[in-house]
Amino acid sequence: MPVSDNGLSLELLEELAALAAEKTAAGGLRLRGEGGILPELAQHLVQAALEAEMDLHLAGESVLAGGRGSRSSGNMRNGYRAKKVMTEVGPVVVSVPRDRLGTFRPGLLPKYARRTGALDEMVLSLTGKGLTSGEIVAHLAEVYGITTSKETVSTVTDKALESMAEWRTRPLDPGRIPLIVANQR
Repeated sequence: MPVSDNGLSLELLEELAALAAEKTAAGGLRLRGEGGILPELAQHLVQAALEAEMDLHLAGESVLAGGRGSRSSGNMRNGYRAKKVMTEVGPVVVSVPRDRLGTFRPGLLPKYARRTGALDEMVLSLTGKGLTSGEIVAHLAEVYGITTSKETVSTVTDKALESMAEWRTRPLDPGRIPLIVANQR
């Protein structure tokens, strides 16, 4: 079966293109924001990735526990918790899987994260271009359908400033500091 550069089946891509054409003919295709096709697609992809992470986590714990898979001794799935995440294509609600022992820590969506890293990068880029917090909030709402606050924008930029300050004041490796030798005659 032929696939794209990203490993997607060309048949799947053709089905998505047909759906987009159908939605366009029916009155309009919305890509981003609430009701858009990209947030729905992102939701399904993130959900599948979280399930795969949980499967890997449980398989790893099973190996550590000596292969025991019984209910009394091994870790197992224990339901889900809903989580709304702001992404670069709009808000997405996913069900984060939980395990009985509470040891599962998703890498894709860390425990208390409410935004993806790409959204933070977008805020930093807009800040770097000179937009104020209010202008960034308005831009995200207008273009991406994302409702956020000036405080959230400030939190993102403050975190970036803190990491820059840490980097500037880090101790330098003495082996990497170039020596400047004065030209002596």
